[in-house]
Amino acid sequence: MGINDPKKSLVVFTTCERPHLLTKNLTSIQDALEGLVGFDLVVSIDGLSTHSNQESLSLANDLGVDCIVADQPEGVGISKNRVLSLLPEYGFYFFIEDDVEVLHSDLFLKHIEAFETTDIHHFCLHEPERLLREQDPTESQSGGVIRHALYGSAQVTFFTREALDAVGGWHPIFQELRRGGHTEHSYRIYNEGLNPAPFNYIDALQHSCKWNNPTSIIIPDDKSVGDNDLFKVEIDLIESELGKQPFYTKYRGRLLPALSPYKQELIRV
Repeated sequence: MGINDPKKSLVVFTTCERPHLLTKNLTSIQDALEGLVGFDLVVSIDGLSTHSNQESLSLANDLGVDCIVADQPEGVGISKNRVLSLLPEYGFYFFIEDDVEVLHSDLFLKHIEAFETTDIHHFCLHEPERLLREQDPTESQSGGVIRHALYGSAQVTFFTREALDAVGGWHPIFQELRRGGHTEHSYRIYNEGLNPAPFNYIDALQHSCKWNNPTSIIIPDDKSVGDNDLFKVEIDLIESELGKQPFYTKYRGRLLPALSPYKQELIRV
């Protein structure tokens, strides 16, 4: 995987303890990528300490998709740090959560096209009602409306490598919480001047995915949550306007190529 090509894209399917979603939704990504040039696909499994994540590893192996794994779960944000540390050579990164079914290849092509015509380095995509405190939209040169907001979601996210090099990874505090952190990370990209708003949304793509909302693996304590459903600690971090952060992980990850003997041995454990 990876050839140090600034035009090459990595699509990352992030999952934890939901193997029942993996087969359908991972195959939807494979179908959407079929025939596209310059895209690689990997599954990021957040912790092999649970039987369900071992099942996910087996299912991804059956589908012929490489996996990045760690022994213990640390949350989606930290699992993204693991991917970026192990596979740093791509020009574009798409992160897709395991409850998202991709319906069309435009999801990938139009995000790259939008970056090339607007110089916006980070987009999000999710149900439109998750955009909060919207600002005036803009019209891209390709003819599509881009909506801008102060808050949004991270079911599908697009990043350029330039943006990730500028701001680094998800903050280590979210390893303790095992969720959260995407908003603070998006604000760092905005503060670097690489986006017109923290959350930028290509309106024409809202129907390129089927949005599902299963019960979250980690349910936060009500006392820890503040405005806009963010952790209070995340609000504090946003207000502090942090600079670049490391691609932190507590548990070392590793890339397991599909059908490798080592991977087969892990599946049997």
